[in-house]
Amino acid sequence: MTDHEITPEADADASPAAESSPAAAPSPGDGLSPVPGADGFSDAEAAFISEMGSLMERWGLPQATGRLFGYLLLRNKPVDLDTMTRELGQAKSGLSVAARQLESWTLVRRSTRPGSRRIDYEAVGDLQHLLLVNNAHMRKFTETLSSGIPVARGEARDRLASLADLFSGFVEQTEALVADWEARRAAS
Repeated sequence: MTDHEITPEADADASPAAESSPAAAPSPGDGLSPVPGADGFSDAEAAFISEMGSLMERWGLPQATGRLFGYLLLRNKPVDLDTMTRELGQAKSGLSVAARQLESWTLVRRSTRPGSRRIDYEAVGDLQHLLLVNNAHMRKFTETLSSGIPVARGEARDRLASLADLFSGFVEQTEALVADWEARRAAS
């Protein structure tokens, strides 16, 4: 995949044979797989995009959302839905839903171009925010576990104390990791 801009003029110059080539069409099956080929994605790019889809599916998001995130991570510029539709071979409505899901997770940001109503999306580079938001949820989970310790007895009490300690350590280590990463980033 390249980061060249596809213009309407370039589309008009495309021959019918090029439009029906395997590289321009979605792969058989689910219709969501990126298609490797000279006019599409390299095999490595297609594999990365697909793997991101599988990974995010394990997090409870649709594969299409993960694939879109993988695609956007490989882009150097913001991309509009028409370009995503053309390059990923997915329905515009599905990509719009996927983009909004990614935006709600703060994994992408939207922008508009002056004089245009089109919305562009790009992957964010500051994912430490996502870690800190997740940490806030983990901190609340830890507090809830801790609140159960005084009312539990025996093994249940030990289990709650152990879990609260584990998640408390997780929160502390994640905050330290983000702080260290931000300090190293600021120093470079």
